[in-house]
Amino acid sequence: MTKPTITIVIAQCLQNSFLSPLPGPDPRFKPCHLHAGYANAIRLLGGGPQNLPNVLEDFLWHAHGGDDGNVPGSEFMHVIYVDDEHTDDGSDLAHQHFGQFGRHCVPGEVNDRGVEGHRGTGRTADWRELKNGRTHIVRTPGLNDNMFGSGFIPVMTSICQEVEDVYGVQPSDIQLVNIGGWSIIKELFCGVWEMMHHGIPDYRDPDNREATICFKHVAMSDALSYSVQREYHNVALDITRLIGGLVLRNSDDLFSFCGIQRVKPLK
Repeated sequence: MTKPTITIVIAQCLQNSFLSPLPGPDPRFKPCHLHAGYANAIRLLGGGPQNLPNVLEDFLWHAHGGDDGNVPGSEFMHVIYVDDEHTDDGSDLAHQHFGQFGRHCVPGEVNDRGVEGHRGTGRTADWRELKNGRTHIVRTPGLNDNMFGSGFIPVMTSICQEVEDVYGVQPSDIQLVNIGGWSIIKELFCGVWEMMHHGIPDYRDPDNREATICFKHVAMSDALSYSVQREYHNVALDITRLIGGLVLRNSDDLFSFCGIQRVKPLK
């Protein structure tokens, strides 16, 4: 039996505070300083003067298996939503954070346009509720949210264990692809460098604190990622290649990397 190729999609900050439709390009329409901006929102979520398609949800619709969960190839894909979450507890830390970036991702809080910033953008809010064993949520208040002080490592560990037990696939052979909001710091030190050269603790050798699982195939999807610092984002993509990662420039490359069959555009 041929072993399947397993892919984990790490979907970073696909939330209304960061990525949601805006009424126009005026930066004052942004709900906080960390929002992707009008151009990126149009590029990923569609609409605008050219009535562009929603390429972000189209890919995730396929990754989750489509309407019936049976899109070919999706059974070998996991999606981890890494969500920012902040509680306004009146602390100096919260005050400083909101003062620097604006209020964002406060559970239950609705802005003056009636948008709940903490919730996932568009249909991703509903897909987070899927109970299919391949959809995972990590909530984090910090910068290094893919590695420390969050539930990311336990989720990755559980996927690795399942893949090895069920399919006989070595964890290091699992593919990772990063989409969503990636600053240069997150991109290099959380999304690519950490995964390829530092890894996660090796559950097979629990007594050895130095034992790790490093992933050989790690990609960044330029087509489905955004940054408020586009110039630095492009630099980070160049460095991604230099350290051994793969940059997927368009959605066709992304589908090919994941080994998922494109069935139809999302309605």
